[in-house]
Amino acid sequence: MALIGALGDITFHVSRNAIKTFDNMKWSSGAKYASHDVHLQAPKLEYTGIESDNISFDMSFSVFYGIDPVREINNIERARITGEAMRLVIGNKIYGRKWVITKTSKDLEKFDNHGNLLAVKINVSLQAYN
Repeated sequence: MALIGALGDITFHVSRNAIKTFDNMKWSSGAKYASHDVHLQAPKLEYTGIESDNISFDMSFSVFYGIDPVREINNIERARITGEAMRLVIGNKIYGRKWVITKTSKDLEKFDNHGNLLAVKINVSLQAYN
């Protein structure tokens, strides 16, 4: 198995028997400003600090690639519900400090004739935990 990285206990890896990776990773950062109205002039901006960084990415889980989608959804949801602060590691690099899962969105893509989920695409949103 080739380990690509991890978000806490949630691993990203590939092997002969399984594919569990991410796509479309986006990292956003911002600054906060207060706007003060001035009579007969344009509003004045005041820098008040930084916003928390955010990262989002997609993961696809499929029994056809050796991954149980329901188990993976449960692992991600457990981390979101408990508010677990986790390190994001890709290769040997740590990205940011710690992150929490703030939101997930799941596309339930394939089912068998017994109602078993076979494939899912999940979007995971993280926020920096300071």
